[in-house]
Amino acid sequence: MKWCIIVSEAPFLMEFLGKLTSRLLKQGDECVLLLQSKFAEYDKLRHFPAKAHWVSKADWLLEHYDPSRRDYENISWRPLYANFDRLENWPWGYEPSRRRLAQDEQFFEHVFTEECPDAILFEPPTGTGAEIAYALSVRYGIPYLGITDARIAGRLEIKDSEYTDRRFCETFERLRLQDISQEELRFARRFIRYFLGDKQLSLYYGNTGTVKIRFTPFGYIRHYVNRLREIGRPLLRYFWERPRFKDVDFESENRFRTAFRAPGNLIVRQLRIVFQKDFYQRANRSDEFYLFPLHVQPEASTSVQAMEYSDQAATIRNVAFQLPFPCKLYVKENANAVGSKADSFYQKIQNIPNTVLIVPYESIEELIGNCHGVITLTGTAGMEAAMRGKPAYALGNVFYEYHPLCRNPRNMDELRLYILRDRKRGVARENLADENIRFVVSYLRNTIPGDIGSAIEQRDKNNYGQIARDLRKLAAVRKRSMRKKPAG
Repeated sequence: MKWCIIVSEAPFLMEFLGKLTSRLLKQGDECVLLLQSKFAEYDKLRHFPAKAHWVSKADWLLEHYDPSRRDYENISWRPLYANFDRLENWPWGYEPSRRRLAQDEQFFEHVFTEECPDAILFEPPTGTGAEIAYALSVRYGIPYLGITDARIAGRLEIKDSEYTDRRFCETFERLRLQDISQEELRFARRFIRYFLGDKQLSLYYGNTGTVKIRFTPFGYIRHYVNRLREIGRPLLRYFWERPRFKDVDFESENRFRTAFRAPGNLIVRQLRIVFQKDFYQRANRSDEFYLFPLHVQPEASTSVQAMEYSDQAATIRNVAFQLPFPCKLYVKENANAVGSKADSFYQKIQNIPNTVLIVPYESIEELIGNCHGVITLTGTAGMEAAMRGKPAYALGNVFYEYHPLCRNPRNMDELRLYILRDRKRGVARENLADENIRFVVSYLRNTIPGDIGSAIEQRDKNNYGQIARDLRKLAAVRKRSMRKKPAG
């Protein structure tokens, strides 16, 4: 079997994919590494076995990119948005943006047609290059396996789209309680108990040692110094080669510029943390409200999975005026995003008459328990609300869309109608415990054992041989499924 494995600067994942590549090669598979940038080549290629054949996107574009080509079948501007949303200060313009999309399309089209891989292996699409690779994989009938840590510690999700694995919903629809084993039943009950009880059950990265940077000046300075030590050599190497590659290596050019802006951004953020405290209020128990949790931005959960709603201030304004009178909209900032937004963002929200900015450290469990429902772009607060028996209105694409209490309004008018219907008819909770069990087991059955973060630990707990076998089976199943329906 032939794999195309995309190599980027993603932390933890490259170490994981490097070890997985070694196992795939030992089992007789062929692996082609697609290096997204020179930074990935300088810093991440070392995690992969020397036996693996690799292709540098920057090198290929330098030699083969055709700027005169205009025939790009079924490619829209949408893949560019993932980077456009993240880089507000980037000098976007028609010609450089057209070149950015064209380069990725030409590179991945060349790889897919010349290498003819059986499957693509990477994280779910989060940036322009991966979005183009995913779109072309659909066109050519090549399974794209998007690996990410599952919401269950010690397991992996293998997504077949930008946001989910379609088997979750398919399994839930046909799963009956009597089909669930005792072991699955015990696991589901334990997961639900811990998840809804806010105990130490990992939702994203298990016990991998992935630690969020704390919002203290010394913590940020220490982090910045450590990062400079890590990337200093690749940074210097790219500096010397930059004149050759800057027009064909968007990822490295962005990393180069970001490295020098980081200290200034740090200072600005620290000042905001101090002075933005007055924007927030505490929750009032007598208020009748819906909850809107803010997202950290920029990230794929907004720019990819909820592109139309990624302007959160505008979305909050539109949502607030769909609510039934006299309800309020409680907007809770994400604790990891404190200081990352300008004052003008919060001022826009404060000007909305029925909107209240809630302090970031207010208990999300209490807010969900006291609200009429959660309105979210793609956040897991919606999943928690649904499992607690509250309606979740997901404006973006979410993996938990198959929960019976998750609504997926297509526009603001539909959001208003969903809310009015739920208030008028009430929300059926009689079978909630059983539905939650089916929901969790449907998810569990379509994940595989593994932990991305474990790859960097001294005692790596992953069984890469089993992961390789699981991925091979899944790729074959998805390949057959793609043959049954036209690509598009």
